[in-house]
Parts: sequence; structure tokens; C-alpha cells
Amino acid sequence: MAILHGIGLRWINGRRGGGAPALGGDIPEHIVARLFVEQAGILAQLLRIMSVAGSCTVALLLADFYRAGTKLANCGFGFVVCACYIALFTASWRFRPDPQELAAARGYVRRSRDLLIFLGFIWAAFTVELMTQANDAQRSLIYAICIGLMSTPVVFAPRSIAFAFWLPVTAGSFISLYAVPAKVDNYASACLLGYAVLTSGCIIYLNKKLSERAINAIQLEEQNEVVKLLLRDFEESASDWLWETDAMLALQRVSPRLAEVAHKTAAELHGLFPDVLLGEAGKPGVKPAAAVAKLKRLIGQRAAFRDHVIPLLVAGEERSWSLTGKPILDKSGRFIGYHGVGSDVTTARRSQEQIAFLARHDSLTRLPNRLLFNEVMHQACARCDTQGVALLLLDLDDFKLVNDSLGHATGDAVLVAVGERIRGCLREGDTPARLGGDEFAIIVSAAATDEIAAVALRLQERISQPYHFDGRQVEVGVSIGISLGPKDGTSPSRLMQNADLALYRAKADGRGMWHFYDPEMDEKLQNRRALQADLRQALARSEFFVEFQPIIDLTSSRIIAAEALLRWQHPARGLLAPTGFIQLAEEAGLIAPIGAWVLREACRAAASWPAYMRVAVNLSPMQFRDTGVLDMIESALQQSGLAPSRLELEITENTVLETNTFTVDALWKLHGEGVRIALDDFGTGYSSLSYLRRFPFDKIKIDRSFIKDLGREKDDSSIILAIIGLADSMNMVVTAEGVETAEQAALLTSYGCAQAQGFLFAQPMSAAALAGLIDATEAVSAAAQ
Repeated sequence: MAILHGIGLRWINGRRGGGAPALGGDIPEHIVARLFVEQAGILAQLLRIMSVAGSCTVALLLADFYRAGTKLANCGFGFVVCACYIALFTASWRFRPDPQELAAARGYVRRSRDLLIFLGFIWAAFTVELMTQANDAQRSLIYAICIGLMSTPVVFAPRSIAFAFWLPVTAGSFISLYAVPAKVDNYASACLLGYAVLTSGCIIYLNKKLSERAINAIQLEEQNEVVKLLLRDFEESASDWLWETDAMLALQRVSPRLAEVAHKTAAELHGLFPDVLLGEAGKPGVKPAAAVAKLKRLIGQRAAFRDHVIPLLVAGEERSWSLTGKPILDKSGRFIGYHGVGSDVTTARRSQEQIAFLARHDSLTRLPNRLLFNEVMHQACARCDTQGVALLLLDLDDFKLVNDSLGHATGDAVLVAVGERIRGCLREGDTPARLGGDEFAIIVSAAATDEIAAVALRLQERISQPYHFDGRQVEVGVSIGISLGPKDGTSPSRLMQNADLALYRAKADGRGMWHFYDPEMDEKLQNRRALQADLRQALARSEFFVEFQPIIDLTSSRIIAAEALLRWQHPARGLLAPTGFIQLAEEAGLIAPIGAWVLREACRAAASWPAYMRVAVNLSPMQFRDTGVLDMIESALQQSGLAPSRLELEITENTVLETNTFTVDALWKLHGEGVRIALDDFGTGYSSLSYLRRFPFDKIKIDRSFIKDLGREKDDSSIILAIIGLADSMNMVVTAEGVETAEQAALLTSYGCAQAQGFLFAQPMSAAALAGLIDATEAVSAAAQ
């Protein structure tokens, strides 16, 4: 019994003084105590019912044995069971739950638990005794009684009470089944076991759920009390005020709250409604007179009105009042006045105006947004036949670099400053807008191209001037595309499309430019789209092929690697270099399959080269956005049998700029597997030492733009020397691109440049031609040795 008592305490009592349920969470002590008292009261009712039902069961059971002539060796168990039921009934009858008497509830639960434990053991012994002397029919009855005893505590709470009775009667039920070995029914035992599991689970689950619901009910009740208290407080201190008039519409019983918000005394507010309230707002010529006129018309019609907002002046300040009124009639239907309520909704009105403003304006720059821009654009197009209109699309140059290098806070500050400069360049009647990101648009009411050109030039000059934030200077340029209505279109969509084409042309010409729309731009766009459509079929039609340009070791003059270069043999346009279609492939989402094909072809060709030679393959930034890039590279290596150390992946600084965690992890994983990583076109973009530290570069490739004037331009030599020194200090190899003269090769060798490629050594060639060149070079090298 002591063991069961301890189990019960651990199950339900927790650390709250031996009586309150341990429900978990931050349940206040007073709620736990109240729940425990309520559980004790419910338990008392259930135990009274259980006592009556249990006593009747014992009496009927003994009567059945007596009727059947079965003699019991010991009938004392039955009388003891009845005595326990009487004790439980008496204790339950005497117990009166009181929320303030937690100690009494604890004492009652403890006594009930002890009685139930004792009762459970007596029932267990009683059922065993009955089973040994019962016939087959009586055994079925006893089995049913065992099931009933196990079910009885399912709804008891706390759990210690339920298990105090359940454990012994369940154990007794199993023992009674095996009390007569010759009559053991394994199926009955299995069923009883299943029912025991079910009832124990029900005890745990129902106790938990009932406790949670009881707590929620208690908390809801307490919250309702708080709400009622707050409502009473609100009624006493509300910001609204009541008003009423007599049949002549004279204001009656002015409340102190009304006098306060009107900034008048109660005596000053005696007069006819609504003039006495509205003051200056009701006078002819004052701006809100229309709202007052509508209110007077409703009153003259003796109509009800609700939330009628009146702008007015109170003590010289613009305010907004909301008035609600209802005509009052006497029993005979005669009008006797108005009753209503009023409130000052100035703050809410201003908030609504602010929300309406933000719905049609950009929250950052305060310029009109796309919604308002479209509305103005439709209006401008509707009158463009009689009044010319120009649409200017603006896109900031190098803005992404500002965000990436200086942070989005500085980027936002730049956008705000750009918006202010745009406003300063325009006339009244012109509409600037921010369409999103770093894209702006301006609607200008003018027809003369020279006038629009002057606006574009002014915008370009102003926006391109340096910005200063927190002691740092920031520079951004702007590209502008311009379309004119009605010459370039009379619909918003057409003008937008043509201005976008002009903007694309401005960016393609080197940024920092502005262009008017020209029909040739549309032709170029159509040509571009046609080329893009052909590009989708080129891979399937085997129109691509790969050429290789050797990379030479300047010290030994040996071919140590070759760069794979993609070519497209277009059936109508002829041979196309990558510069003519790679960007199209990226825009169309075709770079991944094309890049994978190039990598496979390059690895397959390189597998037949001497073991000391590597193959260099360019990877687009778009390819690193694909999470399958690692699988693609590993698959190409496995299919070709090329060692990872013989593959060199060339990435541009754009890949570095658009980096994310996946890109960094992928490059380090490839580097760990032996694949070499090269930074291509170093020095032409936003070269940074932080990139060289962060990424696992094995090689830096100097762009051909520094090589072409080598020996003639002192700055180029200085830059090349700096790059070589930097690479040497970071244990990286340097390759010079575009070497075309022996003088350039000699200077690079003297500077310490390890490798070079260019027309001086060899032009791009087929895999077969390269294989022949390698064999010839090897033969010469062998003869020299």
C-alpha cells in the first residue's frame, strides 16, 4: 500500500505540497488549488454512486451463489467489501467542497485513496475466492464483474485515486483467471490484458484532458471577470460622448466630456444642433460645408445617421468628429428630439489617410508606386493625341554592388536620395514613380524630343553625382530608356514595352547612357528571341562542339593544360562564339544542360591526354544556383574516368558576387576532392582580397585587357606585377590570357608569371588537332632530351 501511495503522489501531486496536481507549464497556484478542490468534489459524487453500485453488486453476487447452492468457504470478503463501500459513502457524504478549504480536500482525497487501495485488495482476494468455487456460468459473471471493476476508476481524478483502485483489482482479475488451472482460458486472459491496457490508457488520457478543460474553464471565467471590470472602467472613462436634443433641435444636457473636446463651456454649447457643435465648419464658404449640409438634410428628413464624419475647426485646429444619431418618437409617433453619440476620430482619420497614401505610394522614397503610376499612365495615354507624353524608365547601374558591399541600409538611403534628386529634376505636372527595386519611371507631359532629352540629361547628371553616407562616398549611375506617345504607342503597355527596349539598349551600350526608342530595337529583340528559340534546339540537334586552347608553361614552353571553349555551328547564321549566345542561354534557363554537356565533352577529351595535363572548363554563375551542380561534376568525372585533380573549374567574379552558403560549401567540397578552382578575368570586376581568402582558389587568370598594352602602358605592368605578387604570397598560380606577341611572353616570364595562353602559342582547335599538337610537342621534347 505504501508503494502504491508513493506512485500516486509522484503521478499527480508533484511538488505543490502533496495535494495540488502537477499539470506542467506556468499554471498559477490558485488555479491548481481550485482545480484540486473541484476534482475532490466530483470524486465525492462518483464514490457515492460507486458505493451504492458496488454494495448492490456484492449482494447480488452472494445471492447468485446462494441460489445456485454453491457454498463459499469464506464469505467475510464480501462483508468487508460492503464495509469499505459504507466507509467511502459516509466520507463522501460528509465532505463538502469549499474553494477556500484546500487542506480539507487534500485530507479527503488522501483518506479516499487509502480506502480505495484497501478496497481494491479485498476485491482482488474476493474474486480469487469466488473463482475457485464457482461453476462455469458463475465464472462468466465473475469475469464480467472484473471488467466492471477495472472500468470503474476510468473517470476518477486525480490519477492517484484511479490507479489506487485499478491496480489491485486488475491484478486480482488476472490471478482469478488462473485460480483454477483446469479452467484457464487463454483467450479470456488476452482479452482481459487488452482491456487492462485500454482502461489504464483511458485513465491517463481522460485525466489529462479533463484537467486541461477544467483549467481552461477556470481561466476563461477569470478572464471574463477581468473583461467585465475593464468594460465598467471604459464606460466611466470613455472618450466618446452622448448628445441629445429636444423637438426644436436645441442641445440638451451637455456632458463634461463634450465640453472638454469642444474646448467650450457648457453654457457656450446651448444652441441648435448641429451648428452649436460645429461652429466655423457650418459657415458657408468653409471647406467642410458639404458634409454639414448633408448632415442638416438628414436631420431635416428626421432620418437616422451613423458614423457621419464632419471635418471642423476646434480651437483653430483641424479635427474630425464622427456623429451618430437617431430620431426619438413618443407613443403617439411625434418627434421629440435626437439622441446620439459622438467621438473624435481625428487620429483614426489621419491613420486612414496615411494608409491610403501608402497604398498608392512607395513607403521608402514616398514616390508614387506602380498602382498610382498605372492610373496616371492611363490618363496620360488617353490625352496623348492632343498632348504629347513621354515615358522614361530609369535603372540604377551598379546598385547591387552597393547593397552587397555596404549593406541594405545604405542601399535604402541611396534609393531615398535618388528619389529626392528625381523630384528636383522635374516640373510640376510630371509624375515620378518607383516601380520596385532600383527601377524608377517618370511620366513627362511634353512632345518635343529636345525637351525630353534635356530632362534625361539633367536626370543623368544629377543622379550620377556622388552620395555621402556616414563619411563614405557612394557612386551609382543610371541608364534611361525613353518612349514617346503617340509616336511610339498610345497604350500604357506599348509605351512601357518600348521604353524597356530603349533601356535595354542603353545598358547594352555600356550603362550610364540614355536612348530613345527606335523601331530597330524591336527588330533586334525579335532577332534575339528567334536566336533564343534556335538555342533550345541546338543541343538536341548536335550543333554545339568544343574547341580547346592550349595553356603553356612559360618556363618549359610545354602544353600543361587546355581551356575548353564552346562553339555553336548555327545552320543559318554560321559559326557563333559564346559571347553571342551564352547570355541568352542564361536568360532562357538553358545554361545548366549546355554547361553539363560541355563539361562531359571536355572531361572525355582530357582523359586521353598525358597525365600531367589538365582541362579548364568555365562555369556560369547560374550553374551554381542549381543544387545539382556537384552531382553533375562528379558524374562527368566518373563517366570519363578523369582524375579530379586534372579538372580545373573557372568561375568569374560574378559567381563570387552572387555567392551564397551553398556556393561556398560546393567549392570547398570540390577543392577537397582535388578539383582545382580558378578565378577568371581577375581585375576587371570588383576584385577583393576577401574573396581570395574566403574561396579555395588555386589559380588567378589575368584578363586579356591588361595584356594587350603590356610593355606600352606602365599602369598595366604595375597591375600585373601586383597580381603576380599577390598570387605568389597566397600560393596561387597565375595564368595570363590573350598573349599575342613574343614581347608580351618575355615580359610575363620576367615578371614571374607561370602560365599563359593566346594566339602567340595556339588558337582554339578541335580535340583531334590538340591531340596531334600534344604528340608533336612530346616528340620534340623527347628528341631534345
